[in-house]
Amino acid sequence: MQINLLPQEERIALGATHRAIITHADLTVATANTAQVINITALKLGSYIRNVYTKVQTAFKNSADAAFNTTAITVGDTGTANLYVSSQETNANGAVAKFKAGTGTQKAYLAADDLTITFNSMAGKALSSLDTGELHVFFSVTELNEYETPVN
Repeated sequence: MQINLLPQEERIALGATHRAIITHADLTVATANTAQVINITALKLGSYIRNVYTKVQTAFKNSADAAFNTTAITVGDTGTANLYVSSQETNANGAVAKFKAGTGTQKAYLAADDLTITFNSMAGKALSSLDTGELHVFFSVTELNEYETPVN
């Protein structure tokens, strides 16, 4: 997985500060019908998350197995897996949702946590067998603890 701090122009245009790029190579769970949770970024006390959304850059698939037809994802935190993005199909052999707007949730963290993405598998199929796929997760994070100066 790769995390990019977006350039200023893209931050303004996209309403996000960061982009996480997750590919099929990041999916390592070899047990069938088993989800994989990936920590996108660590959140500190005072992290404020908003504007979470996704883009399927290349749909996920196992090129040797057209019956592997669902790889739904959610984006959330360690407490609620779908807090920011509810179920989105990303598998080329299913009904791919190319873009998914977030739930509109924004949250200021009162304790450390993680922004997470969960990739769900299907019966008889393991995520590690996917050989194609790339997903971009956009999000805006502001560190509220960095703004301590009192207003006069």
